[in-house]
Formats: sequence, C-alpha cells, structure tokens
Amino acid sequence: MLFTQLSCHGLLGLASLALASADFARGTDNTTANAARACSALAREFPTKLYLPNTADFNQEATAIWSKTCLITPSCVFEPANADDVSKALCIIADARSHFAVRAGGHMPVRGAQSVQPGVMIALSSLNRRTLSRNKAIASIGPGQTWGDVYAWLAPYGLAVNGGRYSPVGVGGLLLAGGIGFWGSRFGWGADSVVGYEVVLPNGRIVEVTANGPDKDLFWALKGGHNHFGIVTRFDMTTFAAGPAFIRTVVWNLTDSPATTDAFFSALNTYTAPGGGAEDPNVAIMPIVAISPGISHHEVIMAQIAFGTDPNPPPFRGFNAIEGPEVLDNDGGKVYDSWTYLPFAAGELFGARDFRQAFHTVSFKPDPRAISIANRTVVDLAKRVLPATATVAFTYQPISKQWLQASRAAGGDAMDLDPRDGPFIAGLLSTQWVDAADDALMTDFAHNVTSAIERETKALGVHLPFKYLGDSGEGQNPFSTYGGGKSQAKLQRIQKHYDPKAFFKTFLGHGFPL
Repeated sequence: MLFTQLSCHGLLGLASLALASADFARGTDNTTANAARACSALAREFPTKLYLPNTADFNQEATAIWSKTCLITPSCVFEPANADDVSKALCIIADARSHFAVRAGGHMPVRGAQSVQPGVMIALSSLNRRTLSRNKAIASIGPGQTWGDVYAWLAPYGLAVNGGRYSPVGVGGLLLAGGIGFWGSRFGWGADSVVGYEVVLPNGRIVEVTANGPDKDLFWALKGGHNHFGIVTRFDMTTFAAGPAFIRTVVWNLTDSPATTDAFFSALNTYTAPGGGAEDPNVAIMPIVAISPGISHHEVIMAQIAFGTDPNPPPFRGFNAIEGPEVLDNDGGKVYDSWTYLPFAAGELFGARDFRQAFHTVSFKPDPRAISIANRTVVDLAKRVLPATATVAFTYQPISKQWLQASRAAGGDAMDLDPRDGPFIAGLLSTQWVDAADDALMTDFAHNVTSAIERETKALGVHLPFKYLGDSGEGQNPFSTYGGGKSQAKLQRIQKHYDPKAFFKTFLGHGFPL
C-alpha cells in the first residue's frame, strides 16, 4: 500500500507542518489539554477503536496490567487493528503534542511503562494475528498476544518458538527486552530468534526491518532496546520442532529444614558451575526461593524441563535426590506429551494480577559464595523489614556461555554480552504486597537487597554489572550495562536517527530512559 511509504507529513497535510517544525525536546506544559485534543482527534478518525473513561472497553484495556502499582488512568485508550491504524494514530498524537504509552501484555511492573496519566494508552490487544510461512519455518506473531496463545497455536504442528516461560506474559514486551526462555542455551535470547520486524516509526512510516536490510541498525537495536525507536506491530520468528518433555514442578518447605536448604543449594551450585547441567541446550530450570515473613514460611519452588522422553534426565539428578518436606510435587516428575504443560503451569502459579508487584535485577557469577550471599541477603532482610502481607522471591536464572555464544552466532543484539561473561546468574528479585502504603518500604527493600548483593559480590570479584531489562525495576539503568557499557551510545545514535524530532523521547512513556 502507498500508505506505508508516507510519513505524518504526507498523511496530515498542513496539520503536520506543526510536527515537522516542532522541537519536541522542549516538551509541553499543557499535558491534559493536549491529551484531550489527541483523544478527540482519534475518536473522529477511529470512532469504534477509541475508548473513553467509564466505558466497559476502556476499563478492560486500561486495567489489563499485571501489577496494581502500575494502574493509572489514561485520558483515553486507542486499540488499533493493524499497523496502518498505529501509523495514523502516531501522527495524530504527535500533532496534538500528547503524551502516550504502549501496552502489549502489560507485564513490566514499572509505573508508566505501559500506561500514562494524562495521555493516550495505545493497547495492542487486537494486534494478535498469527501466521506460519508456507514451509512453517517462520512464525509471524502480533505483539498483542501472550506466549500461551502462541504456544497453543504452534503445538499441534509440533513446533515452538524461543519465547517466554510464563503463559500470561506478552509477546511484545518480552522480545523487545531480550527474552529469557527455556531454550536459551540452544538459541540465545528470545530476540535472537527474530528475523524480521514490522515497525511503525515515530514519523508514522511503516517499515520492514531485517538483519540485512536498509534498517539493519534498527534491527540490532530492537533486540533488547525496547520501544524507544518505534512500535513493533509484527515479529517474525524462526520455529523449531518441539514435542514431549520431562517436567517436574516441586516445592520444598525450607522453614524448619536446614538439611533441605543445604541440599538444594549444593545441587544448584553443581548445576550452574562450568560443566554443569546449565550447559545442556535441551534442559532448563527455574529455581525460586520464596519467603513470607508474616506466616514464617520459607520455601523453594523448582521447575525443571528436559526436552525429549528421558524420564530421569542426568542434569536434574542432584535436585531429584533431595529429600525434604514437600509442599507440592507432580509425581516426582514425568514425561508429558507436550512441553507446553510447563509454561501454563508456571502461569497459573505466578500469573495473579491481584497484587502490587515489582521486579529488581542483579547479576553475578555462579560462584557458591555469590549464591549464598544472595540467599542470605534476601532472607535476612525480608525477615527484618517486610510487612506481614508481603512475599519476596529470588529466582536464580542461569545464563550459560553456550547461551551467549548462540546469541553471537545469531548476529548479536543490543545487550552484546561477551561469551566470556558466561556463565552467570541473572538474579530476579520479585516482591509482592497488598497495601499501597507499603510501596516506599518495598522499593527501599528491593534497592537495599540488590545493593548489598552487588557490594558483597564485587568485593569477591564475582559480580557482573549486566542488568536484564525485562527484570529491572525502578531506579535501575539496564541500558548503561549493555555491551560492557559500550552499547548505550550506539542506541542513542540510532534513536536520534529514527526519532530526529525527539517525539518518542519526549512523549512516549517507558520503563527506562535510553
């Protein structure tokens, strides 16, 4: 279509002259009025796709956010049906000089990352098309769906893509943040399996972006650079065969069982150490230590997956030998006909949207001392300061050297981690609470935990500065850690090239500034 070749100037005619000459870096003091003007113009152009407050559609889309800490009230919600709609809407929003935000799955628990007040929320819920190429090698996926939607669609074909581990997590946010999945040691980050993007640029132009195309710099930036360069309306990902898998989900009660605690961390140290199970490209684990001080409960949640039909995968034998009080166990693990059992089971455990929730990240080498520091710091501080209604969990996410090698082999990405940085653990601190009055306390707790872990692991020489964007929290700066500190300047140059008027830089809500 000719439309895809036009910028806002071509679409809006004289009205867009204001956009062409505006210095967006000046910002605006008329945020409420400008948002109202954008909503009115969008309502005229898209009467069935623009939702105003106090309507059922508005309430559904404005609150489709995982953490209650991120619930704010936009001036209106716009739900595009395709890239053309997004393009026209961006031109209208730019012309009105309105603030806006983009929500895909709504899972990033950072206030302002997916909603705005005042301003326009662009809800990508209807960008949910899924198509397979003729040879089934490429899956084209809209950003407004969850990984559960994608996996359920591909499973009957015996196929999968390297997406997220939890079924309720959205496609768009995870891939633009990099993407931690079950197949990392085989394919790298989720973004490394993307071979093409459909992107609406800040000037409204729609482009097809590939590794060898005219916008190859943008292709690199989108793999971990988030939404600072445009709105992605389609991801093209490589598929691979995926069928049965051994899966075990077990919860051990650690409250009064120091022997179980010691056995678990011994098995984790063995698994994450060089030569351990983390290097096997066909297995993955999700080990989560959780504590609820209000009920004096301390447990470890372990999910294991090994693709294939081996009922006793060697990488897991250390964990499977643990004897201790179990809260939950799926028959000691078994082979399921479809690997998709695990992301859906994990989604049921951790997909609740009834709480105030936040993430923070810290990375370190898989050294037994560092793992011990992380556990001790989380548990000790949680017992001292957390309110009775709060729960905290720390996930040890192994990133192997093979993972980083696969990423490089796929062409690299904005995170640009050297394989010599592996293996390491991308630690995820998850906090969950009920009362808004505890927001500041919980934020301080997370900062104190991650700062203490960083301080102690640096002293031992086992700290890694990298911060995974998808797990980062308020006050953290993941982009400064990309490429050992070298990627941020390149990302900023690419942003300036594709957003020369600083429209996105000034008016787009996001989790972390570039």
